[in-house]
Amino acid sequence: DIEWHKRMARLYPKAQQFLPAALLTIRPPNKIQPFYLNRRQRRRFIKTVITALKSLGYHRGIIFIHLFGDDKTKYAFHLHILVDGGWLDPEPMQELCRKIRRMIYPEWIVKRWGDKLAVNYSYKPTQGQIYQSLEYCSRPTFTQIEGNEQLADSIRGERLIRTWGRWDEAPKWHLDESDKKQQALVSLEKGDCPKCGKPIHWDKGVTPF
Repeated sequence: DIEWHKRMARLYPKAQQFLPAALLTIRPPNKIQPFYLNRRQRRRFIKTVITALKSLGYHRGIIFIHLFGDDKTKYAFHLHILVDGGWLDPEPMQELCRKIRRMIYPEWIVKRWGDKLAVNYSYKPTQGQIYQSLEYCSRPTFTQIEGNEQLADSIRGERLIRTWGRWDEAPKWHLDESDKKQQALVSLEKGDCPKCGKPIHWDKGVTPF
């Protein structure tokens, strides 16, 4: 998928500045998923999440908005967020997740679901794990347009990947150019076609889902 790899190539220089990293996953409960079919409510929730993470000391991050999970027929709005992060023992990790829940959800939602609200923290200490996270999180999740035309219209032009903070550090890791599977991304990151090696001139297209 060329659009997928273009997204990865654009985000690769930022991902290189993480080492180690952490991947946060936030998924609202099924019963309130219909609430987030509304674009304005998604935007408001995402802004609240970024504000909460900034206040907790996460000064930069990459936020991936997914609209579906493994079941491509069932709407499942959730976020994956790649941030600078270290190893946390179980108790501090649980406390961090509790803080995030209480900062991003209204009181009535916290009272009803409490610690069952899905907020997960996963430590990513190696460049391989960070690259795999980038690959997984940047993949398209809205792939079944038929039957979801109204949703497709509602997200047209919506940015499903966002970043915040400063990204002016030197890279902390690089892909191994001897790995054929990764050579294409290295070429794209340099602005070259992975097949012919010539510079790429991107045409402005429809925002990918």
